Amino acid sequence: MDNNLIHVLEPSGPPESDVLDRNLRAIRQQGFEVDYTPCSADAKTRLEIQGIEIRLGALQSALDSNSRYLLSARGGYGASELLSRLDWDALTKEVPRVLIGFSDISALQSALYARLKWPSLHAPMPGSSLWQGGEDVRALLDLLRSDRPWTGSIDLAPVSNTPELKCQGRLFGGCLSVLSNLVGTPNLPSDLSGHILFFEDTGESAPRLLRYWRQWLDSGLLKGVSAVVFGRFTEMGSMTEADSWAVTELAARTPCPVFSSRDFGHVTPNLPLAIGAQAEIRHDQLLWNLDL
Repeated sequence: MDNNLIHVLEPSGPPESDVLDRNLRAIRQQGFEVDYTPCSADAKTRLEIQGIEIRLGALQSALDSNSRYLLSARGGYGASELLSRLDWDALTKEVPRVLIGFSDISALQSALYARLKWPSLHAPMPGSSLWQGGEDVRALLDLLRSDRPWTGSIDLAPVSNTPELKCQGRLFGGCLSVLSNLVGTPNLPSDLSGHILFFEDTGESAPRLLRYWRQWLDSGLLKGVSAVVFGRFTEMGSMTEADSWAVTELAARTPCPVFSSRDFGHVTPNLPLAIGAQAEIRHDQLLWNLDL
């Protein structure tokens, strides 16, 4: 398994081609070998059965590749269409890969964790204009070139009244709307007790966010959760300060300590968070470590 090789794939929507080409050149200049074959399907075809098969073949090829790191070019829509078509029995015999991305990629990351306990990184994607070479991209590339265990941190602010205690647990989360659509399927863990959860989203109104959260509450998925961290909720519409208002209302409904962070989401910076890592919250920071 080649830890210096990054396999770039397109399991969801099409990347911004000029942006992707420029960012892949920059990654190669950092000393990484990049394996990338563009998806042959356009945006519309990707949503059709033919396009699903094309994307599925590319994903299966990536999971069979010699690369430890699979970097999604971009999110969009379509990853959840692939989950029931993957050969999960065959994947149990594979060496774990680290899938990197966020947004729609949360569906794949969740399924890999729920079914196989594979770790992944909620982190920037090079086919999006959000990849700007800032501190989040530097942190991601530093992780990929570093020895294990990996470590990372984000700054937090308490939202709910929390006792002075350390919250500890496995780290899991991603895009709230994408993960909510997996509730009740084998592609989302059925028991998240002992976990620290993190969520972010974009383009969702406050009422829709509250509806998603009601599903998490009523399904029992928050039972035994150590803490919840809400990142950025962007492009929410015309409500004044909708982001902070929504987080306050989500926290008011949540039966465990709740924190907010400006360090991740469909924004820059979008600092890496490792799904499956051991994490703890102390001194207004979430600290995580992952021993691959």
